[in-house]
Amino acid sequence: MAKANKRLSLSSERNKARKTREGLASTVTVDDVNVLLKVAELYDTSYDFEAAEWFWGQYKQTTNYEEFRDKYPQGSKGAQLFERFTSKFELAGVLIEYGFLDDNLYFDRYGDVQAEWEMTRSVIYGIRREWNYPRFRENFELLAARGRKWSESHAPKLKEHQL
Repeated sequence: MAKANKRLSLSSERNKARKTREGLASTVTVDDVNVLLKVAELYDTSYDFEAAEWFWGQYKQTTNYEEFRDKYPQGSKGAQLFERFTSKFELAGVLIEYGFLDDNLYFDRYGDVQAEWEMTRSVIYGIRREWNYPRFRENFELLAARGRKWSESHAPKLKEHQL
């Protein structure tokens, strides 16, 4: 493979014409793509599919931390699935925070994670209190804040009539 920091096909006429919404040429590197693919690979397991299925199914009805703990005590399968489901957002938040993952690339692929954050916020805040650990999933929270800003500044690529 070419040098890791080589820009992706920016020399082609097609990509020269393509600009970001800010009017600047894209700065996504091969490294950026490789990190995104590695994150996708890390969370492409049957356990992750089980966690996602559980989250969008059973967990979806959970309204607050107390209800969550009643249904899913520490060490239970549900608590483990919650941990796994939210860990991918924590990892993405860390990688973006430290500049190892391009946030535009991440949010363009996975969306702004607002639904996931809003559905987990009260449980995460409850776990922070329970464990007396205010940093629990803080990078997920920061990722959601960045996602909200990203979404506000990036209009959908397709016009409404194309959907």
